[in-house]
Amino acid sequence: MKNCAIILFAMPTLTACSSCPDLSSLRSDFIRTSFDSAKLAGLFTEQVYFDIAQVGASCQTLNVTSGEDGLSMDFSVKYGPIPFTITELYTPGKEVGLYSKNADMPGGKLLTLPTVLVDVEEDYSAMTLYSCLEIGGQAVRELVIATKDENVDDTYVQELVDNALAAGVDIEPDSIKKVSCK
Repeated sequence: MKNCAIILFAMPTLTACSSCPDLSSLRSDFIRTSFDSAKLAGLFTEQVYFDIAQVGASCQTLNVTSGEDGLSMDFSVKYGPIPFTITELYTPGKEVGLYSKNADMPGGKLLTLPTVLVDVEEDYSAMTLYSCLEIGGQAVRELVIATKDENVDDTYVQELVDNALAAGVDIEPDSIKKVSCK
């Protein structure tokens, strides 16, 4: 894992590392050999994240559907007492587990985030998504780890984080935030 310093005067997801890792190399063996996107369908609760767009958010969920065009995830959060939902579209790339992520909204195609499904549990009860885009010589990164069970043990979540970092996700562990519904 690269040791990347966070640039505090910019966006929290901009790091001093100027390049994104090879996303295809971050995929688990299970993703490369056995992944079935249709089995990912269902409601996931985010457990931890690293994402500038989620600052101030709570109770994050992803309702995943799978279709011919890829994955669709209705991303729901609360900003204070105000609920907010946006649909994220994941268009498959040339290799299994690689996607182009866009928001399904006017202008949503203007920002495309290269995204990799780093891993899923074999029963599709947990997933790890990582996005990285280079802008102006800096890498913008996002990490989401979500489970179908809303209440999971912190030790299990830490194992998922450790697996993502071991796979090559280059985010400082102290920067990863735990989701709260308070």
